[in-house]
Amino acid sequence: MEISEDVKTVHKKAVEALSNSHSPYSQLKVAAGLKLSGCDEIICGVNVENASYGATICAERSALCSSISQFGTSQKFSFIVVISTFKGGPIPPCGMCLQFLQEFVAPDFPVYLGDEKSLTKKYLFSELVPHGFQNDMLPQ
Repeated sequence: MEISEDVKTVHKKAVEALSNSHSPYSQLKVAAGLKLSGCDEIICGVNVENASYGATICAERSALCSSISQFGTSQKFSFIVVISTFKGGPIPPCGMCLQFLQEFVAPDFPVYLGDEKSLTKKYLFSELVPHGFQNDMLPQ
C-alpha cells in the first residue's frame, strides 16, 4: 500500500495524540487523525472512556466533533487515519462511528488503519458501510 506524505503526516499526529487516550477500563488506546480538505489542518481525537461505557467517546467521533466545533459543518474532509495499541492488527471504526461519519463523508472517503509504527490497511468508506442509513431515508 502506497502512503502519501499527507497520510504520513496525519499518522504522525495521531501517534502523538495517542498518549492522551483515557482508556483505564479497556486499556486500548485509540487515536484518529482527520485531514481537512483544501488546507493544512489536521484534527486529532482519542478515545475517552467512562465507567458507564455508553458514555465513552471513540477517537473517530472525538476528531469529527472537534473539527465541526472549530470549523463548522461546511468543511470537507480528505481522509481519516485510525490507529490503536491493539496487537492483533488494525481495528476499523465501530458501527456508531461509521454511522456518525456517514453524515459527513462521501462513499470514496479513504479510511487508513494501523498502529503506532505503520498503516497497514486502506478502505473506502463505502467498503466499510455498503448500505448505510442516510438522512434522505428519513420521512420528510
